[in-house]
Amino acid sequence: MKKQNIMFTRSVSKMSKARLFRSVLTLGVVALIMQVSLPRAQAYDLSSLNGSYADSFAGFAPPSPQANSYGPVNEAGLWTFDGAGGFTASLVLNFGGGVILNASWSQNVTGTYTVNANGTGTMTLTGDHRRHFVIGDGGMQLKYVGTDPTSGILVGGSMVKQ
Repeated sequence: MKKQNIMFTRSVSKMSKARLFRSVLTLGVVALIMQVSLPRAQAYDLSSLNGSYADSFAGFAPPSPQANSYGPVNEAGLWTFDGAGGFTASLVLNFGGGVILNASWSQNVTGTYTVNANGTGTMTLTGDHRRHFVIGDGGMQLKYVGTDPTSGILVGGSMVKQ
C-alpha cells in the first residue's frame, strides 16, 4: 500500500506542477494583454496643431489680364499654430513666372483655424482664402485643399511639423 501511495503522491505532484505552470502562463498572458492595448482612435482638438510646420502647395490661379488661361501657382511657407485656434505664416509665392513674391520672407499672414474631433478642420486666412485639411500622423502632418472664392485660386498641398 505504501508503494501505491507514493505513486499517487508523485502523480498529484506532477499534475500540480502542470496546473501551476498553466496558471502562471495564463496570468503572464493576461498581464501582457493588459499592457499592450489596442490603439484607440485619437480625438483631435485645437491643441492638436501647435508649433511650426513647413508647407508647400501647387495649384492654379485664374487668368490674368495678360493671360487667357489658368496658370500655375506655387508656395512655400512656415506656419506657426498657437494651439488655441490662431496662426501666423510667412510665405513665398510664384505665379508661373520668374518673380518670387515676398522673396525676403518679411510679410506675414494671419488667420484662424478650427479642428473637429475626427482630425478634419478649416483654416481661414485674412480675406476669403480657406484651406480644408485633415491631420495625419498624430499631428505631424496636414493634407489640404485650398480655395479663394474672391481670386479663384485653387491649391492642394501638405504641411510637415518641424
